[in-house]
Amino acid sequence: MPEDRRIGAYILAGDPVWLASTLRQYYSLLDDLVVAVPDDARGWSGAPIPVDDVRRIVREVDTRGIAREIRGSWVDADEPIRADTAQRQAALDAVGDGVDWVLQIDNDEFLPDLEALSRALDEAQRLGLHAVEWPMRVLYRRTRSAVYEVVGRSREPRYDYPGPIAIRPGARLIDARRAVGPFLRAAVSGDVSSLQLSRPAADGETRWYGLRHEDAIVHNSWARRPADIRRKIRTWGHARGWRDAVYYTLVWLPVPVTWRAARDIHPFARGLWPRLQRRSPQGPERER
Repeated sequence: MPEDRRIGAYILAGDPVWLASTLRQYYSLLDDLVVAVPDDARGWSGAPIPVDDVRRIVREVDTRGIAREIRGSWVDADEPIRADTAQRQAALDAVGDGVDWVLQIDNDEFLPDLEALSRALDEAQRLGLHAVEWPMRVLYRRTRSAVYEVVGRSREPRYDYPGPIAIRPGARLIDARRAVGPFLRAAVSGDVSSLQLSRPAADGETRWYGLRHEDAIVHNSWARRPADIRRKIRTWGHARGWRDAVYYTLVWLPVPVTWRAARDIHPFARGLWPRLQRRSPQGPERER
């Protein structure tokens, strides 16, 4: 990163499974780090979450002592995504305007190449854009011997764009970490099959085909042990009660047997995850 560029970040205290690996990857960039800690140790749906595990990991990684906590309660049992958005907004506001960009990389997202991020921030800054979205490879299921990754209908690489991973201070968030204002959508060169790229550009969207497949974030959201997945679906921003339990039992759990036949497997967004590919874990996919 340029020496005169100041970078902040925030972490939501609740999901410790991959945090040690993901935070260490980008920690060296940071000038400020805010940890949003629920006072009641409750997630967005009201279910308990392991807040202290997240705080412990942050203390272990934060060798420069830059992390600071904010506290509050962010629960909305009827619409958990509203509580998700409110916690993120509180964390983003707490970072303040003493930095040029704020990273909002979730605890289970591994960013392989910091130099690629620096190039994208340069481009966004040059164009006067407010946020940077990043392609994410979805690892859907993991066993001791295999990883099952979301791919396209013809088994081509497939990427998700759940929202910006870098944003300007003072931004207004909507629908979790999505933001109001013009943004750069960094894309893998040649990718035309990912759902968001198969559509016309959205209002305020500028596409920048400057990445390799290896630069995409490795998203471990569903690549967890069964016990971790059961906790996730009770507490995440899209919690749907008994329907999540049915999805876990009938779709996610049997994937090591059913992956060849599995189609359109996203829990609520049709067309987003067409099918799966089985392969051996490698590189950052081995991190835990």
